Amino acid sequence: MLTRLEAYSSWLDAPTLSLSDTGREETDLIQIRDIQGLDPVKAAVNTSPFGSVDGVAYLGSSVPYRNIVLTLHPNPDWNDWTYESLRRLLYSYFMPKLLTQLIFYSDDIPPVEIYGYVEDCNVNPFSKDPEMQVSIICPDPYFTALNATVITGHATRSNSTPVEIEYNGTIEAGINVELTWVSNPAPTYVRVQIDDPSLGSYQVAASVSATQYFLMNSLAGQRYAQTVSLSTGVITNLLSKIQDGSIWPTLQPGTNDFSVITDQGSQDWQLTYYERYGGL
Repeated sequence: MLTRLEAYSSWLDAPTLSLSDTGREETDLIQIRDIQGLDPVKAAVNTSPFGSVDGVAYLGSSVPYRNIVLTLHPNPDWNDWTYESLRRLLYSYFMPKLLTQLIFYSDDIPPVEIYGYVEDCNVNPFSKDPEMQVSIICPDPYFTALNATVITGHATRSNSTPVEIEYNGTIEAGINVELTWVSNPAPTYVRVQIDDPSLGSYQVAASVSATQYFLMNSLAGQRYAQTVSLSTGVITNLLSKIQDGSIWPTLQPGTNDFSVITDQGSQDWQLTYYERYGGL
């Protein structure tokens, strides 16, 4: 169950309104009466009809943006805050076109965040029970854990002793892997393996040494493979060195067997990922 919502404005000088943890809901200066758009977003499934056969051919699917709608009620104390002052404070967070960060707290999953642009902000100031309805368009439709999960381990020569990772998100998550040198000889390739190798793996011709480390990131839209010089910070792009047929590794909901495999030497790895959720 959701327990708290925090909103952050992209305006640097936006006024802050903190609510007391020991206060009561009926005394909150801004009350949340309704939140729409927290369910999984409807996917767009693309198909093409056959000429003379029943059914259709599946061409792919995608999930568009998320539309979150907040219904807020200003609840003035008439000492420091009036309806007007609370309404103007909300404008500094929910003015149309403004980028806003929302953080949701729940009693069953870690805190998650989502970013969106305010589409509309409607107020009924002449009502006896004034409300503000805010529509927010989130280009990335998924909720992302506020804090990263970091796991460390040691590279092996095979997939015989993988590390079990329990991923609690509901959407596949891209990963970030950093491989650092421990001892020679230097490897000639790096393979990142999740679960059964027969279902696909990721391998790149790369090396690590006392002067450089390896980085890869498989988050959609931000994918890269590179080595970084420890002394100069110079980045060498390795996308052209990825083995044909490689699949960018991602974590799926449930238990994942994870390995980093090299052909020689000794290396340490660090895995970083953020749990992602399709709905709350």
